[in-house]
Amino acid sequence: MDLEQGDILWVGKGRAMKDFEKFFEDVPSDSLSAVIAVAMDMNASYNKLVTKHLPKARIVYDRFHMQSQFGRDVLGVVRLDEARRHKAKEKEILADISDDTDKETMKSLKQEAKTEKQEYSQLKKLRWSLLINSDKLSDNKTEQLQSILQDHHDLAVCYAMKEEMCRLYELTDYQQAVIGWTKWFQAAKESEIPALVRFAVQKGKRFPGLTAHAIYSISTGKLEGFNNTIKVAKRIGYGYRDDDFFFTLIRYLSIPSVRSPSHKKS
Repeated sequence: MDLEQGDILWVGKGRAMKDFEKFFEDVPSDSLSAVIAVAMDMNASYNKLVTKHLPKARIVYDRFHMQSQFGRDVLGVVRLDEARRHKAKEKEILADISDDTDKETMKSLKQEAKTEKQEYSQLKKLRWSLLINSDKLSDNKTEQLQSILQDHHDLAVCYAMKEEMCRLYELTDYQQAVIGWTKWFQAAKESEIPALVRFAVQKGKRFPGLTAHAIYSISTGKLEGFNNTIKVAKRIGYGYRDDDFFFTLIRYLSIPSVRSPSHKKS
């Protein structure tokens, strides 16, 4: 998709690199000579094909995919690990209670087990508060979140790293972005938090495409939105057996006059 005009440049079947290679075979090279930046996610090795066929174009990795993966692979993993520890601790405490346990000790152990259960429950419900930008949280949610983070060091570190990542994506100065991302990856690797270290090692390989966002503030958001239009069209038609017809329909739906509200009302 042309991110400026919203026009569909090419439609193909399949997600493998060999499928995407057909794009560069079908679209004339002179038509792509003016491309200066390409937005994509990191789920496939499409960057290799873009580098091969458009060596002068900058690859910009989509911020929302990056943030989504951080939320799932880091915040999600650490949060559930912390929750499981509380659950295990609760079971361990309850296992220490026997018929020979005196009333005072039993009361104390049950209270400890109850506290561990509450911590477990709070962490299980914390998912969205961790993912949403801090400035969009209500005062009550912010207070609850900070209270839990104070008692969970690893989770607090990962949350702070998420907030810093969001700030880095707002930078428009390339040199500041390079310095900022360098420090971010260094801090992540030195954290000794397994999930965070793994994420930093994996994404560190995509460093140029992350810092490029400071130069070209583009994303795949418009493309992802149009994918929903395609899904609706496919559902309305109960599927299509003729790929060429379906691909033509997709191109038709991308025409601005077709997408405009005024056209729908007429």
